[in-house]
Amino acid sequence: MQTQWLKCCALSLTVAAAAALPAHAGTVSEVESNDTYATAQLVASAAAAQTVVNGERSFADPSDDFFRFFVSAFTTLRIASTSPDASADSILGLYGPTGSLLASNDDAGFGSLMSGLTFVTGNLGGLFTIGFSGYNAGLLACTGGVTSCYDTNNDFVFDTFVAGGGAGGSTGWLYSLTIDQAAAIPEPPLLALFGIGLAFVAIERRRRNRREIASIR
Repeated sequence: MQTQWLKCCALSLTVAAAAALPAHAGTVSEVESNDTYATAQLVASAAAAQTVVNGERSFADPSDDFFRFFVSAFTTLRIASTSPDASADSILGLYGPTGSLLASNDDAGFGSLMSGLTFVTGNLGGLFTIGFSGYNAGLLACTGGVTSCYDTNNDFVFDTFVAGGGAGGSTGWLYSLTIDQAAAIPEPPLLALFGIGLAFVAIERRRRNRREIASIR
């Protein structure tokens, strides 16, 4: 009976873990107009293991670009921007479901001036939004990675740019945004099921020990 229960627990954990993993969403292209938080482009309506967004910061439209996507709770988000242009210089911010700026970055390193960040959602799930644009040296007042550098008055506009937001900064290049989602910790139901399984094993072990002692007596 103990063996059957353990097999059942293992199967349940496997099925539940597989169900918790997001599906692959593929690659999408930027669609204008997505120049403001309010007009953010929805690029993933369900949690996805990876979403790649291809866009352009052209001289004709050097705007901020906003992309919205669904994120499950207890997820580790890894967002990276890349460009084939060695002179490209980006910044990005990550907004939560309530519209608050959760994290931001200027230079992620890795030998380029492109931005990227890692964020663990905890119990926060829902629609997240990336604000993406080009670095503007004349208007950046503090170092990257500090949220107040990018939205000092909570109006969903990168305050590092020209008045009104939406224009200015490094431009004239193509880019790709890669959004990776991975489970940060086991989902609570999985932890509960595993705990029940361990408790059952402990109880069965104690019962078996009692039976062995009784048979000796």
